[in-house]
Amino acid sequence: MHDFGQLVYLDLQKTGSTFVSRFLNETCTLALVKESKHGRIGTRPNRSAFYFITIRRPVSQYSSLFRYGLDRRGALYKNFEKQGKADLYSRAPDAFNEWLRFMLEYENAAVLGEGFERIPKTYNLGFMSYRYLMLSLSRPEKTILKKPKHVDLLQYARDESIVDHVIFNEKLNEGLKELATQLKPEFFDQERVAAFFRDEERVNASTTEAHELGAIADDVREMIGSKERILLSFYA
Repeated sequence: MHDFGQLVYLDLQKTGSTFVSRFLNETCTLALVKESKHGRIGTRPNRSAFYFITIRRPVSQYSSLFRYGLDRRGALYKNFEKQGKADLYSRAPDAFNEWLRFMLEYENAAVLGEGFERIPKTYNLGFMSYRYLMLSLSRPEKTILKKPKHVDLLQYARDESIVDHVIFNEKLNEGLKELATQLKPEFFDQERVAAFFRDEERVNASTTEAHELGAIADDVREMIGSKERILLSFYA
């Protein structure tokens, strides 16, 4: 989370957040109030602030997370290692599918960590959508657990969200330019914005990233479609 008072960036993991953070630090004219990497909003949100978040297609997020673990990096890999599951990170032909199955099975929630194991099985929630909820809700742990039984999770996530604007990782450059030049130009130095994209423009995420790890199995794709419906709803 990058809190600039009137502008707050909710930095969801594996969505280009490092690039966005650099962009904000170099172009935003507001003073940074608080910074907490992938931090959650633990108090009531500032209703006068503009909250935005970056998201990414779940398969690409999972792919990036898996590749990170192949290099023995990241908190998730360390959780797997502690639980004796590090061998799931493998370069074998079908390893990505096997890892995905493990990630998507509710019984393995405790291995993933981050409090994911506290989410009821009946929510049928995937890890990537869980991470999104933990950043897009105020006091997320309490908020998500008090969901009324008769309310659909997707609708509840929309109703309780503090997010004012979503930027897609797949169109990150365009999204940041729109934010800085059209939506909230008063918060940015326009000359620095132009210079940033002239000198450091990011190449958008590859659409072949998941394919390089092999085809997603039909059963895995079906599980992702069901469990990651919150994130996928943005791409509908």
